[in-house]
Formats: sequence, C-alpha cells, structure tokens
Amino acid sequence: MRHLLLAGFLLAAPTALAQGTAAAPASSESVNSPIGADAALLRGILWATQPAPEEIRTLAIEDLALLGDPRALGPLSAMLWDPNPRIQQATVRAVAAFQHPLAEEILTSVVRSTRLPDALKVQALEGLIYQRTPSARGTVETASRDPRLPLAVQSAALNVAARWGGTK
Repeated sequence: MRHLLLAGFLLAAPTALAQGTAAAPASSESVNSPIGADAALLRGILWATQPAPEEIRTLAIEDLALLGDPRALGPLSAMLWDPNPRIQQATVRAVAAFQHPLAEEILTSVVRSTRLPDALKVQALEGLIYQRTPSARGTVETASRDPRLPLAVQSAALNVAARWGGTK
C-alpha cells in the first residue's frame, strides 16, 4: 500500500511544484485539468486496490478503464493476480478497453499464463481483437494452434480469429 501512496505523491508533486503550492484535492470542475485527472486516476487506483466489497473494487476498476489513462495499466496488471475471480475478470475487461501497446502485452501474457484460469484466457483473447495490431492477431492465431492450451481456449482463439476477418 505504501507504493500507492508514493505514486500519489509522485503524480501530484510536479504540478504542485510548478504552481508553488501544495497539491489540493480536485473539485468536480477541475477534472479536466491535469491535477484533476491525476487525482481521479489516483482515487481509482486506491479504490480498486483497497480492501473493500467486491462491487466497489469492480466499479473502481471499470472507472479506471473509463478514464483512459495508460498509467493505470501497471496497477491493473497487478490486479490480475487477485484471488477473487470477479476482480480478475473486471481487470481483463478494463485492460481490453485500452488500445495501447502495454494493454496488448498484458492481454498476451494472460493468454500465455499457465497459472490463470482458462475463462480469463478466453476473455483476454476477446480483448485482443480490439488492439487491431498484427502482433495481437499473431497471438490469437498462435493460441489457436498451441497444443499446450486447453481445447476451449484454442476454440475461442479460432472464433476470435474468424471474427477478425480479412484485416491484417
């Protein structure tokens, strides 16, 4: 939890130093300002990672995706290892909402992981289609032929590859 506090200070410090003031909490009007966006990102990360009811954490994870700030991808990738399957699923949905090289890397690592559940791998394959890159397509095609993956995951990869269509 200390690393999240440090991240908050690091996010707020450059702006506060440039203005010569201490970082103030963001008001509802200043969400579009850099300070407001940083504060919203930090709040989302804190709510997603703090011990709270699963519904609250799931909403916070989904809010991180709605913010669209790629800086959230690092903390989101750590939440893939949460023991709660609903948190894991919300995390994969949130990561899939980003069209960013790091999001593609995270989704690819989920597909290749030997420790994550197959349902999560299928969900990650579904998210890779939104990356629209040749490497994401390659991951899907490789997963469809990988004998180490269960048949359900291979079948899902074939379905995703078929939906990908003629775009390369």
